[in-house]
Amino acid sequence: MRILKSILPIFLTIGLASNIYASDQDYCSLLENALMFYKMNRAGRLPDTDIPWRGNSALNDASPGSAKDANGDGNLSGGYFDAGDGVKFGLPMAYSMTMLGWGFNVYTDKIDGCKLTDLYLDTIKYGTDWLIAAHTADNEFAGQVGDGNADHAWWGPPENMTMARPTYMLTTDSPGTEIAMEAASALAAASIAFKSSNPTYAETCLAHAKTLHNFGYTYRGVYSESITNAKDFYNSWSGYKDELVWGSLWLYKATEDEGYLTKAVADYAAGGVGAMAQSNSHDWDNKAPGCCLLLSQLVPNTTTYKTDFEGWLNYWLPGGGITYTPGGLAWIRQWGPARYAATAAFLGSLAGTDKGTDFTKKQVGYLLGDNPKKQSFVVGIGPNHPINPHHRAAHHSTTNDINNPKDNLYLLKGALVGGPGSNDEFTDDRTDYISNEVATDYNAGFVGALASLC
Repeated sequence: MRILKSILPIFLTIGLASNIYASDQDYCSLLENALMFYKMNRAGRLPDTDIPWRGNSALNDASPGSAKDANGDGNLSGGYFDAGDGVKFGLPMAYSMTMLGWGFNVYTDKIDGCKLTDLYLDTIKYGTDWLIAAHTADNEFAGQVGDGNADHAWWGPPENMTMARPTYMLTTDSPGTEIAMEAASALAAASIAFKSSNPTYAETCLAHAKTLHNFGYTYRGVYSESITNAKDFYNSWSGYKDELVWGSLWLYKATEDEGYLTKAVADYAAGGVGAMAQSNSHDWDNKAPGCCLLLSQLVPNTTTYKTDFEGWLNYWLPGGGITYTPGGLAWIRQWGPARYAATAAFLGSLAGTDKGTDFTKKQVGYLLGDNPKKQSFVVGIGPNHPINPHHRAAHHSTTNDINNPKDNLYLLKGALVGGPGSNDEFTDDRTDYISNEVATDYNAGFVGALASLC
């Protein structure tokens, strides 16, 4: 009953957490728990009771002028809350689904060997269903639901939210190329993932992906200039040059239409995307490293892409330029370094080299507690694991107080927290969202890295 253990209150589960790590890990069990985290972050009318402490929430989320469903719920009630809050930010949600789809597509056999295919596909579909619902017209997409400032001013489980939850739309007059192309990428990746098990759904995903790609490619604009509420939370620092390439690559992978590859190649060169990747992270904002990798696979006779990807990966290796903590974490920046290392570990697993595989194993090992401080950064798993991540639902305060109760009432088993400082120091402090928040994008790369090791 591993799933049931993962959702028991902390006072029952603290003694049950695994204290094993390193080479003898049960990666299938770890992967299951990492996927189960997404069930803990679901919004809407829940289809099961796998997480009994989570209930229906955000049922009125809807696009302007849309009709209620048979249950009286809004068309945008589902999907995933972003992190430890109650906002649905379109860019990281779509990115998370792209990354989950990528991981599934390359490690399908390993996931199936773990008997996790159904759980994995359900996890993707809960997010891609929302992306499809958010695509309300050919050139229209709901890029965000919930006011980040109002949401973050309140501390309590999403089932108890009462604040207004505006929906922010992207249109031809207020475009958002990053989100349109990322949603296209996610749905293209999903069309590949579901092609054999659910071909009708795969076709639906691909149809939306094509239209969204056209929307993002034709009507260009930085999404956070159109949805200014997102600026303080998910500002588009890198712009959309990387997403233009990223979206075209995923449409090419899903369709084999050479027109998409031609666009990707041209935009890669014009946008300097290879240079964008160097000494940087692959994340919700910057897809340049992934573009280098995909192009090196799709156009193997052009050495530029392989050189760009190897340059990116070498930077992440010891002696390559990135900071390494004394304990061995590849540490690129203060806010959530564990998610960057986990995602780099996933990309490293796809390099097809011993150094890439070794990097993946060592980074995942560190995150699970194989480090001098014997400190895990995955809730409920490994030595000294966190129990108080910055997460409103798990903490479950009923008094709008981040400090009451003292410890989180429920365990987010399998969730990757932000991570340590550059000196390996870490405190399990809920109020420190830089080191202790969890998020759908944090776990997305982590899931891929774990799947590679199964």
